[in-house]
Amino acid sequence: MKKLWHKNYTQEKQAEMYCFARSAQLDSKLIEADIFGSIAHAKMLTTIGILTEDEFLTLKKELLNILALFEKDEFLIGPEDEDVHTKIEAVLTEKVGDAAKKIHTARSRNDQVALDLHLFGKKELIELFEYSSFLTTEFGDFAQKHEFLPMPGYTHMQKAMPSSVGMWAGSFAESLIDDLRLLKNAFEITDASPLGAGASYGVSLPIDRQLVSDLLGFEKVQNNSLYTQTARVKFQIAIMHACSQIMITLSRFAEDMLLYTTSEYDLFDVDEKLCSGSSIMPQKKNLDIMEVLRARSHLVIGHTQTASSMISGLPSGYNVDFGETKELFMDSVEVAIESVEIVRLVLKTLTPNEKKMKESMTSDLFAAHAAYELVEKGMPFRDAYKKIGLSLDSLPEYDAVDVLKQSAHIGGPGNLQLKNISNEIKEQQIWWDKKKKHFHEALEKLKS
Repeated sequence: MKKLWHKNYTQEKQAEMYCFARSAQLDSKLIEADIFGSIAHAKMLTTIGILTEDEFLTLKKELLNILALFEKDEFLIGPEDEDVHTKIEAVLTEKVGDAAKKIHTARSRNDQVALDLHLFGKKELIELFEYSSFLTTEFGDFAQKHEFLPMPGYTHMQKAMPSSVGMWAGSFAESLIDDLRLLKNAFEITDASPLGAGASYGVSLPIDRQLVSDLLGFEKVQNNSLYTQTARVKFQIAIMHACSQIMITLSRFAEDMLLYTTSEYDLFDVDEKLCSGSSIMPQKKNLDIMEVLRARSHLVIGHTQTASSMISGLPSGYNVDFGETKELFMDSVEVAIESVEIVRLVLKTLTPNEKKMKESMTSDLFAAHAAYELVEKGMPFRDAYKKIGLSLDSLPEYDAVDVLKQSAHIGGPGNLQLKNISNEIKEQQIWWDKKKKHFHEALEKLKS
């Protein structure tokens, strides 16, 4: 297949494969975005007289035919196609003829891939929010169900103070709420149309960038043409950073699961169907999925750092280095979505071992509480601390639930304000529903 830039020579095969083989596989994920972008661009070209109305309708019909083939897994991109843009334009030219040769007017491939990645990023962010918001709600529900079930709280990997399953689960819900705010920020940065920047310096035709932006359901046009191209990886990094924060939250859960389900801790049970086994030890049930998640959190963090390093220090204007971040970006989002789904699966079967938790609530956990009782009687804290520290073997017995409820300040185990979690999710859901509706309605309208 001829490349869009083909003139009077053919690229050497090894060089072609080195540049395009990996990218072509990824471009199959951008087919839908490229088709919608081409329909919107063609519509705009019609308004400025480059295409006739009949040519536009013919192109649109064929683009939607390609979309239908893609949806049936009958339209894919290979290395010989160079990229999604070349493949679609080549098919259009074969089917439509001269009208297809006009569709690239006033846009570059850099333009197209930037647009495709913005559309892809918006779609993936909406999906990641939905799964993550479900998980946040589920952590909140789990916390409410076991709000005052006592369990040891740890610092420095050692028993520290009384905690509860409600406090433990609620901490993940609140961590995810902060992560969801980062997803929102990433969406706002991504929700800008780059199409019309050309190869970085605009085009000398009276194109209507606002029309294209509106047709594709963007909030605004990304303004400065030079920055539009150099910002291509910046918006990806914003999304990847949000993904890495989600993975950090999930990796803490994974580590807790691996620790708290050991025979030494035995604080929680997980459905054995989620475990694998050993090829040599018949008794083993391994929670491998949490180990994989723990490792993949480093993968996403590494992708984010690698992409940042790739664009750091590049000169202004388009640089083909940008293309090397595509795989990092797509993989980060995919891993984050899969990991959220896996944690939901684990949480669904998670059962606290109440007997073991009760046994684990040893007297040393109440040392700080005993010191505070002396403080309430007028003893300076440092004196109370020393007195209790020298008499740990003779601490009185305490009711763990009663002690938990005495920590009634905001955020303490006696006042976790768990209802705030569901309220926060509802507020965020309203914003995302509005964005999702606007985005999907715009694309459906383009198909009509």
